[in-house]
Amino acid sequence: PDDVRTFEKGRLELVKLAGGEVGRLSLEPGWRWSEHVKPIAGTEWCEAPHIQYHVSGVLRVKLIDGTEFDCTPGQLSSLPAGHASAASRLSR
Repeated sequence: PDDVRTFEKGRLELVKLAGGEVGRLSLEPGWRWSEHVKPIAGTEWCEAPHIQYHVSGVLRVKLIDGTEFDCTPGQLSSLPAGHASAASRLSR
């Protein structure tokens, strides 16, 4: 990776490509955006949109409009700005 960011219960590895970045996010059970990243980001919700492929575990996502859903292995998800997540099992 070109950049590695670690935080409590998580690790993000980024590779820079022309026009963007691709990352691998590994999360431990119990990770919550609101507890482990929100204090770093300084925003109420994650404001960065993501397209992600889920390799393992379950990621619970809540959108600013109140919509909630689980992302599970083998799924591709697109998260808009204004979301928060929690890892209930392993990583994404």
